[in-house]
Amino acid sequence: MEGNKKTVVVMFGGISCEHEVSVITGLHTLENIDRDLYDVHAIYHTKKGELLYLGDLKNKRDFLKVRRKDVVFGKDKKGGFFETRGFMSRRIYPDCAYLTFHGGTGESGQIQGFLEILEVPYTSPNVESSAIAMNKMLTKQVLKDSGVPFLEGLAVFSDEIEKDVKKVVKKVLSTFSLPVILKPVHLGSSIGINIAKSEIELEKYLLESAQIDSEILIEKFLEGFKEYNISVRLINGELEVSEIERPLPKDEILSFADKYIRGGGKKGGKGMASLNRELPAKIDKPLKEKIEDYAKKIFVSCRCKGMVRIDFMVTAKGQIYLTEINPIPGSMAYYLWEASGIPFKKQITEAIEQAINDFKKAKAKRLDYKTDIVEKYINQT
Repeated sequence: MEGNKKTVVVMFGGISCEHEVSVITGLHTLENIDRDLYDVHAIYHTKKGELLYLGDLKNKRDFLKVRRKDVVFGKDKKGGFFETRGFMSRRIYPDCAYLTFHGGTGESGQIQGFLEILEVPYTSPNVESSAIAMNKMLTKQVLKDSGVPFLEGLAVFSDEIEKDVKKVVKKVLSTFSLPVILKPVHLGSSIGINIAKSEIELEKYLLESAQIDSEILIEKFLEGFKEYNISVRLINGELEVSEIERPLPKDEILSFADKYIRGGGKKGGKGMASLNRELPAKIDKPLKEKIEDYAKKIFVSCRCKGMVRIDFMVTAKGQIYLTEINPIPGSMAYYLWEASGIPFKKQITEAIEQAINDFKKAKAKRLDYKTDIVEKYINQT
């Protein structure tokens, strides 16, 4: 560790169809983290699952040309560590992992569980809340008695679709009238979302969806709705909400291109910050307060920690429905908090310090139940 600096590893990439989005978020974080406070290291998780050490990567332009080293993780008496392999290997003990994964193994709780085994504090919700948030159907089940409004959904599995798609079509049509919206249960960034307005389209989109996720969520499609997004975080025991944004999609629903490509020309390519948006959203006080209240209830009900983004849709009649929870939101939702007066550099610092404090509190509550039953078992005749 350099002086009194804490050691932080920024992790990004991952086995996910949102891999490139995560890379953008990771590089943006590396360019904004406070290096006066932290000794920073970058670890890139490739699409093939390799973990590569990129040193103290500071500039996004160096990402493609920086020397990459294989890295392994482990735990010894000093704590969790990662170690570079090959000539001049290094063993580094991070005080915190700043996670910028989107989708796949990095946002669903799997990386979080891995880091908990190593006893390395990490930003983002924990294993439990990540798993809940990244399963759109499970989210509905958890929120059933919370008072938060959401659309009823029908979950169908890819095995069902591949076995007899026409039977699944009948099942859907016996539950909802057209049009319906199909959403991969475990994916984000609007990937794989389609609106079916006819039986032919429904069958087509079911077959397509079955190729990219194991479970598909189907809901009644509400035409003419507006989408509103808000971020919630838990800092020093207090729930805080960001400004609310209204995304401005080009089509009926917010697409991957809306989020990451179009963005008004020069803004395109900056992750979720590229999105055309109204920020803060031009809404009346009662609607603003309802969205804030529901967002806080969702955060608590789903056992979240750290910071999340929660998306809602509002109909022309003013009905509010939860769309989804993003446990590690695109661009870390930094633009929502900057609109609330908190610079991204400060957001990163507060997230790291909160993660370290949360880890210390959780560790202090562990129960070490002492017993001699193993010795008795070994010594019994």
